[in-house]
Amino acid sequence: MSSGSDAPRSGGRSTALLLFFVLLALALRWPLLSRSVWFDEACMSHQRTGTWEQLLATLYVDIHPPLYVAFMHFWNAGFGDSALSMRTPPLVCGLLSILAVFWAGRRFVGDRAALIAAGLLACSPAHLWYSAEARLYTPMALSALLAVGCWHRLLRGEGGVLLWLAHAVNLLVMITLHYYLAVYVLLLALLAPLFVRGITPAVKKLWLAHGGALVLLAGFVGMKMAFGHFEKSQDYMRDLTAAELLPLFAGWMWTGNVFQALAPEQATLAEVLRIGAAVLWIALALLGTFAILRARRERPDGPWLAVLALAIPAFLFLVPWVGLHKNYIERSTIAALPFVLLWIGAGLDAAGRRFGALLGVLVAVVLAASLGTIYRYQHERWTVYKPNPDWASAAAYLGREIDAGVAGRPIFTSKPNPRSLCYYDGRIQDVKNLEPAAELGAIGGKVRKRFGEWLGDFAERTFTEFERQKAELLANAKLFVYRAGEGSVASLDPRAKIGDGVFYLLRNHWHPPGDTTVESLVASPEVEVLETRAYAGVTVWKARLRR
Repeated sequence: MSSGSDAPRSGGRSTALLLFFVLLALALRWPLLSRSVWFDEACMSHQRTGTWEQLLATLYVDIHPPLYVAFMHFWNAGFGDSALSMRTPPLVCGLLSILAVFWAGRRFVGDRAALIAAGLLACSPAHLWYSAEARLYTPMALSALLAVGCWHRLLRGEGGVLLWLAHAVNLLVMITLHYYLAVYVLLLALLAPLFVRGITPAVKKLWLAHGGALVLLAGFVGMKMAFGHFEKSQDYMRDLTAAELLPLFAGWMWTGNVFQALAPEQATLAEVLRIGAAVLWIALALLGTFAILRARRERPDGPWLAVLALAIPAFLFLVPWVGLHKNYIERSTIAALPFVLLWIGAGLDAAGRRFGALLGVLVAVVLAASLGTIYRYQHERWTVYKPNPDWASAAAYLGREIDAGVAGRPIFTSKPNPRSLCYYDGRIQDVKNLEPAAELGAIGGKVRKRFGEWLGDFAERTFTEFERQKAELLANAKLFVYRAGEGSVASLDPRAKIGDGVFYLLRNHWHPPGDTTVESLVASPEVEVLETRAYAGVTVWKARLRR
């Protein structure tokens, strides 16, 4: 029989462990914060969203709901848009989610398993990667955990007005942060009467809150569709197929699929680690299943964890069946990651002292190998995601060229927009990106037709000013980025002025990997290479046309 002081001591140990996990997570994530800003992060910067007009134009074309971009507009205004500043909100959300996985998960798997899950999340390769990226992915995971934790307490009658208010605010965050979070908003509403076995007053309140949030989201989507710019797919995404389910759970959510980076020199080791890690995950998932089912009397809510872990992957698996394709990339499931790790934590907790120690050592080896692979290869090989090219160094070199008196020279690059160059040096601008947008120019008429003269005039003024700001950026530029055409001098953009015959070629080696137009120009007999600057993931050539 335990003494009355056991609970406080246990609570103190849990608090100390959680604090340790947060500090460990910060230490593990800190080295990744110094990476160069890549395209998606540069889209959050002051140059893309700094003015009110830029913000509205970005919201119009953005594939996500408006919250994160709008938040970054105000964040940058207050704290600047340095790489560290822009990455701080996701970092903080990532650290808070370690606390939140314990707070929400203990209701389903108990304190010990929830603590193990918090430790796993602190060391998770995928979570580590996106905690150090200026995007919305760790906020997604945090908001999902907060929603589940509040939902459970409110249905059990433990919450007062403040918890109801916090839950309502978090629901608004979810529907305005990422469309896939609506899966949880709807799911928790549907599960509520099953969870408490009836339609209680708390269930009715939840239905009202969740239903209101979904109605607001539907209104926003309807407005986006009315204006003709609601993205239903992306070319860089794909369908989630049955063949990808195990690699998602036992690969990306476990090791970040990082061992592929070892393959060129250590293919056998990479395969052993990949298969061994997957087998370990399967064993822990089975142990977790048995443990949760065995503890149903003590923790009857445990089996619901499976629904929470599978919700978004199941949604993405099913949507192609209704004709919606190219909606999946691994990071889009990140909100499910903490619930999957709670399941694994339950498996480790159930293993017993001796067997659990062995499994714990194996888990530590897998995670240490995963993190070591990230730190070793993050700048040169695909780990959790493709490397961030060293745009900072490339922009610094081109900036020195400008400082030396260069003006008006073109930079030819492969198809993707090298926005990161513009982020690091505003004197370098992409001509295509700053071309007048016919679609934005027509939006005033669309708004006027549906919402009246005043709003139509406002929209027209806003986007006219946006076009003026784009023209000003282009007018102040010293180097101009153009596409590399078909890889021959004759196919180069005729607007590019090569007055003294000197120009620059730039190759992002990671996007797209199969585009060789720049390499063709480098090898062309019509081109003389004067200087080559090779940086991690990006190469810049200074070249001259042979007369």
